[in-house]
Amino acid sequence: MPATRSLPDGVEKYAESPLFAAGKVPESLQKSHSTKEGTYVRLVVTAGEVQYFLVGQNDPVATIKVGDTFVILPTEEHFVQVTDDAEFFLEFCR
Repeated sequence: MPATRSLPDGVEKYAESPLFAAGKVPESLQKSHSTKEGTYVRLVVTAGEVQYFLVGQNDPVATIKVGDTFVILPTEEHFVQVTDDAEFFLEFCR
């Protein structure tokens, strides 16, 4: 079960990524990166699993499974690892 995080009141989706499938996940998401100040991202898993890591930590903060979502906080340096059958998309919010 993923760590519980929710969007702050008043934050709304303004954009959405395409669906990413295992083998086609951009390398940039699998390496250290962060969002801009004020931008939250809701990671939505539709197949498989996605593990969410903070840079500098060996254990995932969350393992997000089918039907689960996880909120990525602004400027949080992170990366993801995906299972072979993973599919997910990102909702950008502010």
